[in-house]
Amino acid sequence: MRLHYLTNSLFALASLVLAPIGSPSAFAYEKAVEGSDVVKDKLFPKKSAVELDGKFGTVLNGSYIQTFLLNGGLTYYWSENWGFNLEGIFALNSDKAERACIETFYNDPNFAISSQCGSSANLSQDSQGDANLGPAYVPIREIQYMGVGNFVWNPIYGKQLVFLSFTTYFDFFVSFGGGLAISKYYPEQTDFLNGTRQRGGLFCTKAEAAKPNGCSTDTNPGTTDESLVGIAGRPQPLSQNNIVTHLSVGQRFHFMKRFELLASLDNYTLIGTPQTFDTYLTLFGGLGVRF
Repeated sequence: MRLHYLTNSLFALASLVLAPIGSPSAFAYEKAVEGSDVVKDKLFPKKSAVELDGKFGTVLNGSYIQTFLLNGGLTYYWSENWGFNLEGIFALNSDKAERACIETFYNDPNFAISSQCGSSANLSQDSQGDANLGPAYVPIREIQYMGVGNFVWNPIYGKQLVFLSFTTYFDFFVSFGGGLAISKYYPEQTDFLNGTRQRGGLFCTKAEAAKPNGCSTDTNPGTTDESLVGIAGRPQPLSQNNIVTHLSVGQRFHFMKRFELLASLDNYTLIGTPQTFDTYLTLFGGLGVRF
């Protein structure tokens, strides 16, 4: 009995394993998601397409400069997943309040001035007359132009139902590349043109100078001359060209067969600066058209 049961079990197992081999339709079935295109019948294909786009953005990590960016790009796709992009960037720079503050700051040995950022009017708060303007000029770079070439990878394409009423088509992309950045660089400055230190902790107060054999105020850092501080006291900017690397992640939303809205988070890194490298994190949004 046991032998008969074992024989039947082996025969059933062999039938299950060998049945597909003899069936002419065993390998004819293919899932809809399998094949060269993950999404069938794309409404917005990319292969052999050319895209023009314009974007507006801002630098997110600028400490002393507010920088807005105008970006124009041209992209060609040789496949559904890969393309090459050329982009040009023009920058608009303006000073933040923090830059005006440090460039008009003061030396205040008696801690007589209550406000954070000084001016000649604030100096009048010091009844002993020992406070003076002691600006700080830190290294600051103002981006002017950038030209970058990128490889563009599109790993995700799909559609979504918005507000349960209409469908939007989108794709997620990553771009990476490099190019050239042209900028205006203000180097660090610690002394006035006459050699006097702008800031420091060694003060000779007027009270000490009035004593017999007292100290001399000539060695005090800072100045009371407003023409030596602020914008007028800045070091001469240097025009610099640097290699820049670029990495971006973003998303496009397609509509009307040819158009798209796009947004991206980008990182531009300048190589070979006095600080070794300078990094700019930017946020872009814009509109594109495909041909």
